[in-house]
Amino acid sequence: MSRIRVLYIEPFEAGSHATFTRRLCETVDAEWTTLTLPGRYWKWRARGSAVYFALANRDILEGDYDLLWAGSFLNLADLLALCPKLQEIPRVLYFHENQLAYPVRPEFVREGDNHFGISQMVSSLAATHCVFNSVWNRDSFLEEAARLLGQMPDRKPPEWIEQIRARSTVLGVPLDLPALESVKPLFPRGAVDEGPIILWNHRWEHDKAPEVFFETLMRLKSEGVSYRLIVCGERYRRAPPVFETARHALSDRILHWGFLDSRSDYEGALMSADIAVSVARHEFFGISMLEAAHFGARPVVPDRLSYRELFPREHRYSSDEDLVTVLRGLCTSWSDGLALRGDYSAVVDPFGDRLIQRYQSFIEEARQVSPRS
Repeated sequence: MSRIRVLYIEPFEAGSHATFTRRLCETVDAEWTTLTLPGRYWKWRARGSAVYFALANRDILEGDYDLLWAGSFLNLADLLALCPKLQEIPRVLYFHENQLAYPVRPEFVREGDNHFGISQMVSSLAATHCVFNSVWNRDSFLEEAARLLGQMPDRKPPEWIEQIRARSTVLGVPLDLPALESVKPLFPRGAVDEGPIILWNHRWEHDKAPEVFFETLMRLKSEGVSYRLIVCGERYRRAPPVFETARHALSDRILHWGFLDSRSDYEGALMSADIAVSVARHEFFGISMLEAAHFGARPVVPDRLSYRELFPREHRYSSDEDLVTVLRGLCTSWSDGLALRGDYSAVVDPFGDRLIQRYQSFIEEARQVSPRS
């Protein structure tokens, strides 16, 4: 059988989306043709990227392919209407996240916010396969879609949700992580009385709940609990104000503050950490926590969202107050000589080479499906 010719379209090529693109196209054996747009102005990408690709890349879109793979920010139905030839091949819609379950700050809630989710629902019907990066992502999308359709006053499209469910698959994000022996810690271990190193390696945005994280650390500091702090992760133009507040309030605990441009420095920071914490209100997969676990930091995550699929119960806390108790206990245990860093390969390994093989098999099977399915 000849190599599969895949047209890959990602309208929001940044962060985990960009990492996914590179990993998939470099490791899955296929003939890849990629079209991407920089990862910014996400609402404009969701509204206009299909038209942009159709008008700006007509020659590429009218090439000969066996399969179309598109990120879910693309309005797939619009693209198929503008490029009818793509209707002749199977089409995969990949969900890094879904707009129906994405938390919106109260001041931004509008009736029109549902429109982005409805666009993804329509795109799902235009796809022959819908792939979600976690069970949480899939189930939250289908549940919220059903709830939204329940509000429709009349002429509800029959079996809309059932059709999406029938064509849905879960495939996690394949990670590309180096061997541990090739990475050196970026920061020294420090004296016992300085406490363990706590890590924040998430985006600096409201959905990652930084207020909860820093309020917890400030409370522990007020109690005299020893710890040190690494704050990295990607920052956008407008970071939540709590970052600046915490930078001053915790200045005596900080080993590093801000985005690490060098991948090797980022990995060295993770290799230095004893505890990696998430307090996210939104997490459709959890790359940053899996990365930290790979480098040996003890994961501490909320008992919700996709984390239930990734981490065993002993690494999950039940509430914000429980997080304070857990971190207090870990910091005290570290000061008493208990090592927090460990081997968490059992958590991380399912997202390595074995997952790439699943993607290979999926693409080979997807090309055989009728594009009219």
